[in-house]
Amino acid sequence: MPETAEQPPATSKTARIKRTPKAPRQELPLLEHEKRTTTPEEVSLGFTLELAHAEALRCLDCKDPKCIDACPLHIDIKAFIARMVESDYAGAAEKIFEESPFPGICGRVCQSELYCEKDCLLGKGKLLPVAIGSLERSAADYYRQRGEAGLPPVAPPNGMRVALVGSGPASLIAAFDLVRKGYKVTILEALHELGGVLAYGIPPFRLPRDIIREELDHLRAMGVEFRTDFIVGKTCTMQELFEAGFDAVFLGTGAGLPHLMGIPGENLIGVYTANEFLTRINLMRAYQFPDSDTPVKVGAHTVVIGGGNSAMDAARWAKRLGSDTTIMFRRGRAELRARLAEVGHVEEEGVKFEFLAVPVRIFGDENGRVCEMECLRMQLGEPDESGRPSPVPMPGSEYRVPVDTIVMAIGQSPNPTVQRATPQLVTNRGKVTIDGGGKTSMERVYAGGDVVRGGSTVILAMRDGRAAAEAIDQALTAERETGLRPGRDGQPAIGAAPSNRIVAKRRLTPEISWLEVEAPEIARHWKPGQFVILRPTAESERIPLTLVDGDPERGTIVLVVQALGKTSRITASLEPGDKLADLLGPLGLPAAIHNAGHVLCVAGGVGTAELLPVAQAFRAAGNHVTVLCGARSTAHIILDEELRAAADEVLWSTDDGSGAFHGNVVELMRAWRGTHPEPLGAAHVIGPIPMMRAAAALTKEWGVPTFASLNPIMVDGTGMCGGCRVTVGGKVRFACVDGPEFDAHQVDFDELTRRTR
Repeated sequence: MPETAEQPPATSKTARIKRTPKAPRQELPLLEHEKRTTTPEEVSLGFTLELAHAEALRCLDCKDPKCIDACPLHIDIKAFIARMVESDYAGAAEKIFEESPFPGICGRVCQSELYCEKDCLLGKGKLLPVAIGSLERSAADYYRQRGEAGLPPVAPPNGMRVALVGSGPASLIAAFDLVRKGYKVTILEALHELGGVLAYGIPPFRLPRDIIREELDHLRAMGVEFRTDFIVGKTCTMQELFEAGFDAVFLGTGAGLPHLMGIPGENLIGVYTANEFLTRINLMRAYQFPDSDTPVKVGAHTVVIGGGNSAMDAARWAKRLGSDTTIMFRRGRAELRARLAEVGHVEEEGVKFEFLAVPVRIFGDENGRVCEMECLRMQLGEPDESGRPSPVPMPGSEYRVPVDTIVMAIGQSPNPTVQRATPQLVTNRGKVTIDGGGKTSMERVYAGGDVVRGGSTVILAMRDGRAAAEAIDQALTAERETGLRPGRDGQPAIGAAPSNRIVAKRRLTPEISWLEVEAPEIARHWKPGQFVILRPTAESERIPLTLVDGDPERGTIVLVVQALGKTSRITASLEPGDKLADLLGPLGLPAAIHNAGHVLCVAGGVGTAELLPVAQAFRAAGNHVTVLCGARSTAHIILDEELRAAADEVLWSTDDGSGAFHGNVVELMRAWRGTHPEPLGAAHVIGPIPMMRAAAALTKEWGVPTFASLNPIMVDGTGMCGGCRVTVGGKVRFACVDGPEFDAHQVDFDELTRRTR
């Protein structure tokens, strides 16, 4: 809340204050127009105390207020506004805190015009409804700046533990409700920053990061525990959560799997999903270019496809990054799903709209960068299942648009990680199936938010989280009262986060380091072919590294990193005792290990280290394993002793001829095959893209089934951003959740080369 000279004097609760419902609705002050598109600073500045008081006076003080029931969280709107009428702003915050510790978040991003304000009696006639959302924000801002409003009391511990998977809105409100009732609550988040979609999806010019952090601190103050870099379904299974002592689990993993249009050219350079675009900017702070390690490049002309809040957010960011921006939507203005206020801000900031149009083909230049797209005009037909008029193509209306950057903001599906790891969990098209109370098909497992809905709003996710928390409490209370579930006071459920400490280091070459890292949870679960995502420092980008080894008894994993870019150089330079800022895994699917008879394993460069566990696994499965590796010279040969212990035969090629075979590893493959004509059951290749492409072409000639381990650019590694997408067999796949291993004969290596470049 902006500062004012003096706070309006508090009035007696018994004094009759004249309400002014016919006064004009107050509008939020905005950031100066000349700064709007040049900064990530918040645009809506919030009411002054005078404006908040004037807006509160518009409330009718209804005897039977409909706005409370219309609020998904059932905040006592009448009561908190009454306190604002009396200039008791801290008291207004306290009243909101009885039902929600997130008034600063909800007051900014809740689509209140669809809920409480829609049922405000003042707005049923010719007058505008009370600006309830803005008043909620005002109370929150006053609390932050001046007040000491108290959070609701927490009941004594009841000995029961609940794990909440994901730190988005559904889990956060469930944590608030459960911890108040005496439950020990732990929130498990896959990313390195808390907040879920609040952090990666909503820009700071709509929701400042300090608001998220401070309102999450409300939960910490109440006793909620948080673990980041922990992905359920990978770091541990659902069953292991129960074995660790949790009495119930709530799934609030959101909808983090972006939709694509399935049109030609959508994998060209410069085509982003909204998830990748927003995650790179919001979470990884790409707007701090050139200082950001995870930049986003936009051209002179950007087109954002979609009509929801994510489309508005992406368009406003593109404008701030200096691009002339258009939002293309296949329906009309009336069918936009975005908040009306956000649509207004978009237009005020110079973003244009192209309604009743949809792209059908994207064209690239000689370097594989998007340069043009073909679009089709639409007209509105009969209502579809969403209740909105369906867009109908107009034959012969094709036209082309020059474009340098495209952002597809056309929706998303639930992240599949937990579902794939928990086949007994009933789903419908990826969405977790629940009953009316949020209970899933699994005993003591509940779900809510976008993992159930597909894609929705912050406030509806919170409503789901609240309903599930109530159902969890009822079920566990009944079991506790009947003695079926004794309390576990003092028993740790999930331990403290590992230190990610570097335990040991070897220099394999001047550029390549072997690192043993403390990571007990990853060490217990990893399999050959999987990888981790890490950040060496809190300012670094997220990079993937293949797991080379893991020792469950020591609680350590082994990574091999080649110093190429800034982040890999920092990682390779770490010494024993240093700690990684973040480490997430194991990620991806394990390598397809089976008994194929004779298996050929081929690697180039640092791929040799990544090949080692795969070769070990093939041999353990009963195969005869031949390993062919390439290096620049004998001085660059790595892990030779370990490979010879893992395989039946190991041969090296060297580019400079300093070794036994002069040439690259693909030439070594041809030479080896000339003296080994016996049947091969399978081949596995890993290394630089040109090498994998040439090796795959050769094994295709030989008729040998071949898998390639791909390592495209990744941001999150969990399937959320879509940046690692590759085309395999004509279909788009995400390397982080569908791979990283794919049928090498089906991979579009040309596209992979362009996207990696």
